Amino acid sequence: MKKLLSILLTAFLVVACFVAPPTSAEAASLSKAESLVKIAEQHAGALKWQISYELTKEIKNPDMKIFNDTKNAYLNAKKELDQLSGQKKEDLKKRLENNVGIHYTRAMGYIDAITSGKKIVDKTNKFNTLFAANPTADATEKSYHELSSEIRKQAILLYRVYGKSTRDAILVKYKTPGEKALQSSKYVISTKMHLDALDRMIAENADQQTVEKQVIGFFDLLDAIEDEAIINELYETYYEMIRNDSSFLAQESEIIEFFKKSDEYANEENLEATLSLYSEEYPGYETLSELIGSTFQDYDIKYETVGLEVQYILEGTAFVIHDQKVTMDENDSFEYTAYYILEKDETGNWKYLDSFDESDFE
Repeated sequence: MKKLLSILLTAFLVVACFVAPPTSAEAASLSKAESLVKIAEQHAGALKWQISYELTKEIKNPDMKIFNDTKNAYLNAKKELDQLSGQKKEDLKKRLENNVGIHYTRAMGYIDAITSGKKIVDKTNKFNTLFAANPTADATEKSYHELSSEIRKQAILLYRVYGKSTRDAILVKYKTPGEKALQSSKYVISTKMHLDALDRMIAENADQQTVEKQVIGFFDLLDAIEDEAIINELYETYYEMIRNDSSFLAQESEIIEFFKKSDEYANEENLEATLSLYSEEYPGYETLSELIGSTFQDYDIKYETVGLEVQYILEGTAFVIHDQKVTMDENDSFEYTAYYILEKDETGNWKYLDSFDESDFE
């Protein structure tokens, strides 16, 4: 019996060692930590309403004194809790994060989103100014990409903003105007970028198929632009650029020779040679021989090319603007402009495929 009591006494003493009450220093530290958590909770309670669009009905930075007071109280409480141990520490730590940390983190996300939003506004204004002054300038394109990058960045930051109504309000105030600016100009910027890529291809002597594919893409984008002034500016850039392409220049020389032959054959009234310049797909080809033949028989006309512009050459098809002087006699001559589509046949010779005059474009 005495042995059993001895064992029980020993066990009691061992347990007592593990559940010994905290020392006065530990109790003081615990009390201080609880006090700091309570102070942090008070500041966080004020902060959470500062970042609630439901309450404020406006998007603006919170009162930074309240934010900083919450931040400092939160960090001070965390620091004090780090010196504690045991279950009480874990309970206080959980309480601090649930009642303070969450609002502090949400406030940081809210502030970051507003900061980015203000950058979007500045970049939108800058881009709109540059676009109005020169929509196809390098500086305008650079500004477009900077604005686009900032909008993408804010999209990520918005995930950290608490509350759908708050996120939506930020979108309306900052992101929507920026996206509208991008949307209204995207075809212009895309076309300009397409031309820049074409310029690089030509400089690097890319093959004909690669260059022509890029040109086709350019015209597809150009069709989506509504502003005639911008269309003309981009087209003039293309027109100058394509004349640095060796393949285009070689084919352009062939087309120039083609029109020289056309004038020569017509002036000689050589019906067979003139007809050889026409594709069998040319509109009215079946009666063309009769029409040209009667013209040669009834009139003594001289033809002279006074202007020739090859607008594009794509996949064996060319669009040409042809200015011609027609002389009936010494005192009767006039000039007119015709538009031709030419195609290259299987033998590599150019042929008239179709023709238009200025009335067809009215």
